[in-house]
Amino acid sequence: MRETLKNLISKTLFFEYSLPNKKISTKINLSTHDDDCFSYSSEKDLSELIYQSILDYSYNEFEMNNKDLSILLSKALCNKIKYKEYQTELTKIKYGFYGEVLLYSILYHFYNTKPIISRGYFYNPLENSETKGYDSYHLIENEDKIELWFGEVKFRDTLDSGAKSAIEGLEKAFTDTYLSNNIIAMDNYKNNFNIQGTKIEEILNEWDGTPINIIEQVKKHNMILVYPILLVFPDNSINYDEKIKSAINKINKKFSLKKYSLSIPYKLFFILLPVSEVKKIKKEVISWIESKKHRI
Repeated sequence: MRETLKNLISKTLFFEYSLPNKKISTKINLSTHDDDCFSYSSEKDLSELIYQSILDYSYNEFEMNNKDLSILLSKALCNKIKYKEYQTELTKIKYGFYGEVLLYSILYHFYNTKPIISRGYFYNPLENSETKGYDSYHLIENEDKIELWFGEVKFRDTLDSGAKSAIEGLEKAFTDTYLSNNIIAMDNYKNNFNIQGTKIEEILNEWDGTPINIIEQVKKHNMILVYPILLVFPDNSINYDEKIKSAINKINKKFSLKKYSLSIPYKLFFILLPVSEVKKIKKEVISWIESKKHRI
């Protein structure tokens, strides 16, 4: 990640606390791990962060070295995310990349997860649809295990809509088949991996050209699926703690902990980011893109 983007994240996003804590004694029932809560400096700053994160979301670090970032951004808008300038503002607001690039920056900066591959590689402009698969492909490599951070993000006009979509999607996301398919999809782009010299590169090279059971190999190498769900949702309440309490209560009222069919260990937690107005933030990002504002 570029240092300029790291600095922008530091001045824009603020980690408030994990749940549960002394202020709020509960967390989201579905979580197997502590939930994390964030705040932000302003809508304008958050819009700029999303805009400036498009490049790092779309390309691996070595691809940006000594390159014209303006040209790379133009290519990213066409080939790495779903953005078509001729479409209506209402259609553009519904794009999924706003949350995905924000999730990328949060995981990299606050959780020290290294991207395995830039998410933009999975977008196919010919399909004219949102990118399929998990919303993030990051990892943390420890001595005895590898944590695959394959997460999800919902950046919607209501908390109910975002939470419902993300939680109902767990039935598919937490299956051996879906995990296997995503790892296979990653392997198809292994020449663009951002993990040179790591254990997971050795593992993927070991799999190369060999008919294997992906899940058995995941177990063999002590891999864990970590599944953060980033919920960006509107709440104009003045008190931050009340926003978080309200979100937890709404989610817990409708959803409870379930057993999923995934046969490897997993951790599930939520990242909560209440904002004042979702559409305002997205409209500002659109303005940044179409006025071709400066890249940091």
